[in-house]
Amino acid sequence: MASKVWLPFTKRYVWGFAQGIQIAIAPDEVEEGGHSPRGLFRIGYPILDNGKRIGLVNFIAVEPIVQGRRGFSELEVSQTDGKPGKRFWCLKKDEPSSEAEPGELSKRNSVEFLKVRFLVERFENGAEVVVTATFRSDRPDEVCLTAEPTPNSAPLDQCVLTATMGNYIRARQLWLKDTVVHSRDLFGNYQGEHFAPDTYFPLQRLPLNRAGDIVVCLTTDEADPGKEPADPRAPWWRYRGSFPVTQYWRKPKGTWNQDLQVRVNARRVYWASQVEIPHGIAYENFDLVERFHSNSPFCFGITRKPPPALAILNYKR
Repeated sequence: MASKVWLPFTKRYVWGFAQGIQIAIAPDEVEEGGHSPRGLFRIGYPILDNGKRIGLVNFIAVEPIVQGRRGFSELEVSQTDGKPGKRFWCLKKDEPSSEAEPGELSKRNSVEFLKVRFLVERFENGAEVVVTATFRSDRPDEVCLTAEPTPNSAPLDQCVLTATMGNYIRARQLWLKDTVVHSRDLFGNYQGEHFAPDTYFPLQRLPLNRAGDIVVCLTTDEADPGKEPADPRAPWWRYRGSFPVTQYWRKPKGTWNQDLQVRVNARRVYWASQVEIPHGIAYENFDLVERFHSNSPFCFGITRKPPPALAILNYKR
């Protein structure tokens, strides 16, 4: 099936929309000239040059939990070469592929779907998972991720797919059903150099959209985060986008357990540095978590739309 919607496949490890959300795995990048850690999905969106070019916005890490022990796809050492970061392989007929795969194209009614499967290298806790990324042509701002254990995996308590880099856009506003929670209100007293403690909000506080899906948004509180000058101690942390964006997790109606929660933490200084985040502490990890069950999609999106356009919010602004 040919389509002008999808990113042209040129044997690069990048998938998604020509003018929408894109994901990449090592060794490729979504942003030209980038140099990202391994063990992550690199998430790009048209934020550069007033939306004309793709720029890196966030990373998504895979963190399976087995008997209370958490795995870290970004931080664990690979068994293949002893370097940090678990390896991700494209799957073809359930076998790891050394070449990038264009993915499986299908069509239902007028909507085209692109599906790509990735095997994540076995974790130290015994977890081994396949993450399926599904794009659909009527949602160019979004990718749906579903994690499943392989037959050789240890049983999973949870498999957390976490957006790990809220600090990049200096995200400080978490949009719940009844209020906007500012990172300063949760973590303003934190003075450490690591992660502020995880904070959870239960299902009852998570907004719905008009279709009955859960949609939880995260935004910066700055009108133009890109105008902040680069700090010479860590210039790579300067937000390069031409405008702010809304990042969100969407859980389709009927796909969640009652224990579903949103989790956030925060940082006062940028990761792997002593550089204070301009204008104060900001959210870093942002995810939806629940006990593991099969066929449970977590849809990550990036859009220029404000949160009230994505979810029903029951409070006065």
